Amino acid sequence: MNQKKTIVMKYLVLSILGVIAILQIASGKNDFGVGLLAGLIIAGTALGIKNRRLGKMLEKGMNPYDERVWMIAGKASYASMRIFAITCALIVLAGSIWGPAVQVNPYDLLGICLSVLILLYVICYYYYNRKM
Repeated sequence: MNQKKTIVMKYLVLSILGVIAILQIASGKNDFGVGLLAGLIIAGTALGIKNRRLGKMLEKGMNPYDERVWMIAGKASYASMRIFAITCALIVLAGSIWGPAVQVNPYDLLGICLSVLILLYVICYYYYNRKM
């Protein structure tokens, strides 16, 4: 995927979360909706700053992902953990929105699993960073 497609996908996800925030505010859950909307504004601003910085680096002919992120041994583990973490985060988000209506609450367990997975990722990242 090239950079423009990645940017479009990120802004698409942010817009979907914006729709969820507006629906939460409209349904009367103002605290959650406003918090989600504030997080969206912060994330969108940070994403814009990052994309502008990466664009400037690409214009200069530099590869911003040369040695920092894409290590040989960590590439596959990075992608799989990222996909798993995003999937778990979306499940936790959906459970926190529609969980009380379902009357089953496995979302606390998913949150704990997500935090353990992120801790595992940080440990693996520092291990591969030191090893390579």
